[in-house]
Parts: sequence; structure tokens; C-alpha cells
Amino acid sequence: MAVETRIRIFPGTAIRFNVLALGEERAGGLSSVHLRCTVTLEHATRRLRGSGVVLPDRVKPEFLQQPSMSDEVRDLRDPSVLLRPDDVLRAVLDMLASAPVLRGLDLSDESAWDGEHAPRRIAAWLREQGSRWLASCPERRCRFEVDARLRVTRVFNEPQAVLRRCAEVAMQTVEPGSEEECRICLDEFRDGGKSGPVNLPCSHAYHAHCMLTWLDRGAICPTCRHDLAGMVAPAPWVAPTTWASSSTATARRPGLRARGRR
Repeated sequence: MAVETRIRIFPGTAIRFNVLALGEERAGGLSSVHLRCTVTLEHATRRLRGSGVVLPDRVKPEFLQQPSMSDEVRDLRDPSVLLRPDDVLRAVLDMLASAPVLRGLDLSDESAWDGEHAPRRIAAWLREQGSRWLASCPERRCRFEVDARLRVTRVFNEPQAVLRRCAEVAMQTVEPGSEEECRICLDEFRDGGKSGPVNLPCSHAYHAHCMLTWLDRGAICPTCRHDLAGMVAPAPWVAPTTWASSSTATARRPGLRARGRR
């Protein structure tokens, strides 16, 4: 299924930081990092003819979840870890991954984050505060506190789902090195580019990336107006009435035609 996961700091909030002095080490205990994280899960769809806009979905009750929380504490048995960028980032990623919604996601992939990459922000703060602490009063215990609120959005990409379905059901007759032209950009397929060709069920072929852009504007073949809206089913989390009304409206809109030779 054509689903991608987007992560961001929850809108309207900021990561909160605090350093708490706890006294000297010999008083008992170790310095530590305390990371609290609250994660909200949402669902959305990038629809055909939606101009690339991602819209939130009304979901089935079984997919609704309360915000999940994690509360991780790591003792600094070796405080010098705060001076090693890779080690600090690795520890932050591991602590964040304890939140159920974040478990299994590649939090190190910055392309999955909208806006600021929270793990790097947290790691940078820990390095800065750790350096000050170790340079001034390493004998005193400190607790480095971080409080983050994140939002995870699962996005169903309808244009991508249509292309995947085309690859499954349509005879792929155009080779990447073909002298035929993509009827959207008018470049020959042999010229390469961002992607190879994909045949639609009507047999017309286009660069995959050109067709993805087209499907943000229309739900038909640019050449013959073959309807493609029926090739995509809703994401499993979408409440039936929401998707049905949206897809019906999409299918009824007049299509767009590509410029170029037939």
C-alpha cells in the first residue's frame, strides 16, 4: 500500500529543556538524562486531483488511538558520552523509539520529518549543556530533562497507489531506452530522467514522475481521458462515507488534457 509516515514536532508546541542540579555525586546516584515524549497518531490522504495537498481523514473507530507516552531515564555512567556527537544522537534515537507509535520507524531519516529534525535538536542541546557541565562542575550531579510532543501522520498517497496498480495490471510495453515520447513532458524515454516509463491500462505510456504530477491535477489519462479513479481503493483506516463522497466528487470533475502530439 502506498503509505508514507511523516513526523514533526506537534504544531504550536516546542521541545522543552531543563537542567536540574542535584548535588554532588558522592551524595548518591548518578547524573542522568530524562526524556519524556508524547506522540499523537493521525491519518491523512493525498488524493487524486488534490493538488498535492494532504488532507486529514475521518477514521474508523478501531484505528483511533490515544496519544502514547514514553518516559525514559538513562544514567550517565560515562558522562563523556555527552561530548561524542554520534553517541549522543544514537542514545536520543533509542530513547525516542521507546514510544509505541515511534517503534519501528527510522527516526534518523531526516526526510521523514516535516520541519525540524527533533532528534538532532535534542542531541545538540545535550552536547551543549554537557560540555558546560563537564567544564565547570563535573562533581555535581545533574539531570538533563527533555519534554517533547510529536505528531506522526500516516499518509495514503492515491496517485502513487494508482501507478503501482498500473504496474500490476497493465502490460508494460515501453522500455526505459525507448525512442517513444512521454506525452506529458515530450522527452523520449531513452533520455532517462527522474524515472522510467509506466503504461496505463489504456496502453499510453508516461514517465512515472510526470504521471504522479499529473495525478495531482487529474484522474484520467492525459491523452485518451481513460478514467483512473477506479484503480484506487481507500486506505484501510478511512471511514467509508468520507472516502466515498470524496472519490465520487473526484470522478465527476472534468479532466485535463496534456499538450503535445498524440
